[in-house]
Amino acid sequence: MVDLVPELKLIIGEQPPVPDLSPQDAQRRFQLLFRRFIGVFARPEHPLALFLDDLHWLDAATLDLLEDLLSQPDVQHLMLIGAYRDNEVNSAHPLMRKLEAIRQAGAIVQEIILAPLACEDLDRLMADSLHCESERVSPLARLVHEKTAGNPFFAIQFISALAEEELLTFDHGDGRWSWDLGRIQAKGYTDNVVDLMIGKLNRLPVETQKTLQQLACLGNSAEIGLLSIVHGTSEEEVHSDLWEAVRMEFVVRSAGLYRFVHDRVQEAAYSLIQENLRTETHLRIGRLLTAHTSPEQREEAIFEIVNHFTPWCGFDHLTGRT
Repeated sequence: MVDLVPELKLIIGEQPPVPDLSPQDAQRRFQLLFRRFIGVFARPEHPLALFLDDLHWLDAATLDLLEDLLSQPDVQHLMLIGAYRDNEVNSAHPLMRKLEAIRQAGAIVQEIILAPLACEDLDRLMADSLHCESERVSPLARLVHEKTAGNPFFAIQFISALAEEELLTFDHGDGRWSWDLGRIQAKGYTDNVVDLMIGKLNRLPVETQKTLQQLACLGNSAEIGLLSIVHGTSEEEVHSDLWEAVRMEFVVRSAGLYRFVHDRVQEAAYSLIQENLRTETHLRIGRLLTAHTSPEQREEAIFEIVNHFTPWCGFDHLTGRT
């Protein structure tokens, strides 16, 4: 666990090296230790709830770890909440097979299907956000629903786009928000969230766009040092270039890395790279990663490096799948 979470040394001190085992026995040892580690926090007087996003992208080893965690009787008082896109999986998907195995082991598995927001939901959301009567905001809510089909992320981005383009403004004289449905409809907004995000990203400074493109190539998140190497600038310049993207809440900075707030933002940033230049971009990144990765670290980073050398194999750099 100290190898996985080095900060634990600050609490439990340096630990003696563990004996070498076969890969299968080492996996069992780690799973047992991980269950005991979770058990420290999951107590009758203080149950533990964990949330994991994008379960449909989990690798096989992580799925095995979750199965072991949820199917063993020595783990109690734990609730794991996971989110995944049901349109990304079918009955043969590894995630669905793993969920069925967890059920068969006796764990309680409940599924909640999140439907899009209804027009009435958007009506209440916008009436609350704009501090106005439902009757007044209803026509605008219907337009937002038509454009976004009730997708919460898309709806929020669409509303913020209206404000950014001053189609939704606060009238200080009347002390209320105002809008012109005719002007909004004439604007011809797309009903595609990625196209909308591309439009918003295109209004960012050029250097911010370039840095977001590099981040999108590296994945949903990347360490600042790695992003500095790929972008060819200092870490201070990376912070400066991404400041506007942070301010606009396209990315967040935490724990020494930058992360996209939503995979649709990453998809939009990746789309800013001309299609005929994507192979060249990944090749350059692959060479940089190879040059800046020590021989000792190369085995651990080999998949990340090789992925950038294989765009011609149909590898999806947004999802990590072929």
